[in-house]
Amino acid sequence: MLEYFFLTIPFIIILTNILFKKYNFLCSLTGNNHQRFANPENIPLTGGIFLFLLILILFFKELYQYHLFIFSIFIIGILSDLNTIKSPNYRFIIQLIFVLVCTILNNIQIQNTGVDLLDLILSNSFINYLFVTFCILIIINGSNFLDGLNTLVIGYYLIVTIILFKLQLFNVIGLEHSKLIFFIFLLGMIFFLNFFNQMFLGDNGSYFLGFLFSILLINIYYKYQYISSFFIILMLWYPAFENLFSIIRKISTKRSPLIPDQNHFHQLLFHYLYKKFEYKKKYLNSISAFIINFYNLLIFFAASHYIFASQIQIIFIIFNILVYSTIYYRLFNFKYGKLIN
Repeated sequence: MLEYFFLTIPFIIILTNILFKKYNFLCSLTGNNHQRFANPENIPLTGGIFLFLLILILFFKELYQYHLFIFSIFIIGILSDLNTIKSPNYRFIIQLIFVLVCTILNNIQIQNTGVDLLDLILSNSFINYLFVTFCILIIINGSNFLDGLNTLVIGYYLIVTIILFKLQLFNVIGLEHSKLIFFIFLLGMIFFLNFFNQMFLGDNGSYFLGFLFSILLINIYYKYQYISSFFIILMLWYPAFENLFSIIRKISTKRSPLIPDQNHFHQLLFHYLYKKFEYKKKYLNSISAFIINFYNLLIFFAASHYIFASQIQIIFIIFNILVYSTIYYRLFNFKYGKLIN
């Protein structure tokens, strides 16, 4: 019976999108705040809604202890999309409260990181809860920062899902094989609709995915500690580093790290391609995302052969940071007056 319901999902998604677009409900005008690089038309911010509902249906028993918090993070995103919570400071404070309560009530702790000094610091439970909360918030908001190009966020987490599925790491936390296949199918469908500018994730989708994958990967490591902790970090390196790097560069110029700008890596890459090549903006949107996600796919695939080797995973992480920093510097200089050779 459930299989027949799943077959109707594509039609439900398409019909819902048509209705939302017709009545201009929960839609974003591309070219404004949410998406700046596509054609100006109203696009439904429904990607996160479908992901949220399907996760509840697919993994209701497996994730039951997180339902309230998944719902809370999702609602914060919805309220942000509706401009009900306009202040990024308020959004962050609300996120902080819910994530901290979630880590404490579910006793989510990170142990045996492989770094002796960090393990010593994290031996204090309260500090551990604060550290886990900080990590999850970095991923949640980092995912939101990335949601400026079609398919960038959904494509990134689709790649992470496929890698973890290939390694059978979802089995460690009890997620069924058949349900995971449908989840991958759903991510792929939303990727397809996002690629053709028919659906955006919205803040509800980017917040939701960031929180969900943070919880999933922490639980995988908690239950299977033979795996390198640095492999878990690598799987989330891009949203994490994008956020951390953004915080550092904004503070260094005496700006609030919570205020958005147009100097994220993917935005600079888009700007470079737009100035260098005569493609339409909507194509460059997806091309820019493809370049970034293809790079991450290659890195993750290579790293997936060494999931127990911390030293190799550290090399991959350092390599990513060096590549990011080098290219970012050149793209930034190109945008602000210095040409790339």
